[in-house]
Amino acid sequence: MSTIKNDHLKFGSADAPLKLEAFINLACPGSARIYHLAKEVLPPYIANGQIEVIVKLYDKPREELLRGALIHWTFDNANPTETLDVIGKLLETQPEWHELSDKELKRLLVDKYNLQEEERLENVDVSLAITAEAIEREVKIVPTLFFNGEKLLGFKYELEPSDLKQAVETTLAKIS
Repeated sequence: MSTIKNDHLKFGSADAPLKLEAFINLACPGSARIYHLAKEVLPPYIANGQIEVIVKLYDKPREELLRGALIHWTFDNANPTETLDVIGKLLETQPEWHELSDKELKRLLVDKYNLQEEERLENVDVSLAITAEAIEREVKIVPTLFFNGEKLLGFKYELEPSDLKQAVETTLAKIS
């Protein structure tokens, strides 16, 4: 497998045989759904060292995803553990903040998650690198998942936990 690009937000064992790359946007309801599924299905695989998850925050240029970019740009990518924790909390509470104005959302990010109000300039490079990778890998929608570099699915339907579990099991069986 080739080297994984843009892997600053990751969890699980670096030695895991299955690398799950997830292109998501925090304002995307489908990304929140896949987060909930992953939270339900993946912990045993992560705990036993079978899966490493790499989160790629994609600032996809689409009006309903702009708030995601507003959030992505406030993260401290030098502190991935804290950033991944906040990502999880924001995906858990997406319905609560999804309709806030930009100003209200920025206030929430500062007050509740201790993020800075203005975007971090270093995140410009991160955003551009992930966008370039998404174009190169033909990521048309969020969420899009890759298992060991192979595009799994673009989710246009309601994915069930059993679907994700089966995809993980099938991939693990292929590589063992």
